[in-house]
Amino acid sequence: MSSAPESHRLAILTASEIDDLFALPRFTKEDRQLYFDLNPVEQEAAAAYNFPVAAHFVLQLGHFKARRQFFVYEQETVLDDLRYIVERHFPDRDPAQLKMLSKSPRLAQQQIILQLTRYRFCDDAAQKELERKAQRSVRLSAQPLFLLREMLQYLSKERIVAPAYKSLQDMVGRVVSGERDRISQMLGRALRPEIQKRLDSLFEADEYLYRVSALRKEPKDFSHKELRREVERRKLFQPLHDFAQTFLEKADISMDSRKYYASLVKLYTVYKTEAHGPWPGTAVPIVLRL
Repeated sequence: MSSAPESHRLAILTASEIDDLFALPRFTKEDRQLYFDLNPVEQEAAAAYNFPVAAHFVLQLGHFKARRQFFVYEQETVLDDLRYIVERHFPDRDPAQLKMLSKSPRLAQQQIILQLTRYRFCDDAAQKELERKAQRSVRLSAQPLFLLREMLQYLSKERIVAPAYKSLQDMVGRVVSGERDRISQMLGRALRPEIQKRLDSLFEADEYLYRVSALRKEPKDFSHKELRREVERRKLFQPLHDFAQTFLEKADISMDSRKYYASLVKLYTVYKTEAHGPWPGTAVPIVLRL
């Protein structure tokens, strides 16, 4: 699948949240006691390897238990984990004998670990099904974070190793764009000439500011001047509001999605909104804000 440019990817998680889910785990002593514990079946699998390879098998298995991910790592970054593994499972061995695994045995170990944990990789077929799941979920909410959580929950339930975070970002981006295109097309068909004209007028500046900016601003005070200005704005926005209420029912947009799209108006400058075109796509957050 093609990837979106880095700058165009949705910012869904913070850097800390990404690390918590996708980065090589940094274990405490208690974590090591938990994740590097081996049941009899796992002990038997480890015993099939010689010492240095077996130590890395236990390491990969423990990291997978913690993250349900596999990692490419430098031995220096996991020395504390390896020393613990040697002390606990190979107490008569010298840690100095440890060396990095080459790619082939590392990948072979991953297949064994998948069998032991009853997981599987997210191949093309699984990714397509995951995206179809997200396309159904977007009708409940177009919030990117909601979609990501739904996808991760589905992967966990189906015991599938999650793709890289960037791949999930791209998938969420496609699904959100597809839903917005659906709404845009419906909006384009529903816009009557008089409503289109009123929407166009939002990008005309009155004596105070661009009219669309009024969607992001509250009255300064309760002075007669401000109240009179609000009355005039209501005359402009009331027909748009009535249209929006009818359109929202026909488009079957969830309340959570309405809030998400409407919140985008806060992010738009007049220049960015005008440049976003075509109008039906640009108008989605504006109509849902009304």
